[in-house]
Amino acid sequence: MRQTGQLGTLPPKQRTPEALERAAEAMRRLDRRAFRGGFILEKILGPVSSGHIELRSADPRANPAVTFNYFQESEDLERCVHGIQTIERVIQSRAFANFTYANASVESIFTDSANFPVNLLPRHVNDSRTPEQYCRDTVMTIWHYHGGCQVGAVVDDDYRVFGVQRLRVIDSSTFKYSPGTNPQATVMMLGRYMGVKIQAQRWRK
Repeated sequence: MRQTGQLGTLPPKQRTPEALERAAEAMRRLDRRAFRGGFILEKILGPVSSGHIELRSADPRANPAVTFNYFQESEDLERCVHGIQTIERVIQSRAFANFTYANASVESIFTDSANFPVNLLPRHVNDSRTPEQYCRDTVMTIWHYHGGCQVGAVVDDDYRVFGVQRLRVIDSSTFKYSPGTNPQATVMMLGRYMGVKIQAQRWRK
């Protein structure tokens, strides 16, 4: 439990005992109903908004500065609101009645889930949260960050780093578009493809 929520937004070196305790304390303050059941997550596939990444220093061990720009484009926010409204209809459906508490309103469910520490954004603690505000409060990127070393921007079509001799990057950081699912299989196929290609080039030489 302590590895969820806020800790997912912290670099490993910052996951100190104090950070662990803060995350645990935030979860202890949650209504116990939040731990009886599960979450329905909405995914915005292929968002229109884009952010940027830049180096803080020449130290390769230093974390880069990342700006996500969530919902910079209004289309992404509209899609999120539509998804939230769809989830609301599912929760209120007769087929879902056996999986909810009779005395728990949809509004209280959304309020409880919005208070779960999924990110480090400031909270708007109230029951009149709009769907737009709910989207902004709970937005997050789940685990599989990629795209910081894109083909054509940092590496060429053979994944060689521009301006650096004898260095290639072959992993999910080179993706320009998300595969829309866990990228493990895509990364493995890319590694296999480039490994065979590099080997064939060396044999020809």
